[in-house]
Amino acid sequence: MSPKRWVLLVALVVVVAALSFSGVAAQVTAAARTLAAAAGPAGPLVFAAAYVLATLLAVPGGPLTILAGVLFGPVLGSATALGAATVGATAAFALGRRLGRDRVEALLERRMGRLQRLDRWMTGRGFAAILLLRLVPVVPFNMLNYIAGLSGVRTRDYVPATAVGIIPGTVAYAALGGTVHDPTSPAFVAAVALFVALVAVTVLLRRRFVPAVAPVAPTTDERSDARVSGGGPSVPR
Repeated sequence: MSPKRWVLLVALVVVVAALSFSGVAAQVTAAARTLAAAAGPAGPLVFAAAYVLATLLAVPGGPLTILAGVLFGPVLGSATALGAATVGATAAFALGRRLGRDRVEALLERRMGRLQRLDRWMTGRGFAAILLLRLVPVVPFNMLNYIAGLSGVRTRDYVPATAVGIIPGTVAYAALGGTVHDPTSPAFVAAVALFVALVAVTVLLRRRFVPAVAPVAPTTDERSDARVSGGGPSVPR
């Protein structure tokens, strides 16, 4: 993980801790869950629709996943974010396949000079390649959605690999948002521990598997221009 990403991660932890122990998070969570309860069963569906649209527009999904936990709690929040992220990623995959390379590059506002190498690597490994790239985010989530659509990866491999690969990170973020209002609770401590553990495991996996994926990883300029911050547990961002 680059120094910049470590700084962002530490900043996130500091902000979450400050909001939790100041009582602000408790007030915000109470207000948010009142609104969510007022919306009834439609609440998660409306949120999921907004999440899908955000994924199509390559909007970072990390904050939305945390918000899902705040609004609906760790369990329903995780389920809502997982379902929406999978649908959104699948829609972006199909859209990328339909738009073609030039339009995808314009949408993502970056060039993908190593696409042919990435295409061969993903096409040859299918499910395993997508699962690895979701668990070890060498390529940012939103970028991978569209790149995979331009590759020879089959939909039947892409969808289940994405659905499985984003589970750890999505649950960690939603659990963090769902328990941030009570920083002294065992649930919050467990959520923080899960998040830290996933970051550590991700770093270790990157060191082990990146050499195999490195030839198709984004360039330095592509990473610096990315709209999402990678390096942590894989979650739509």
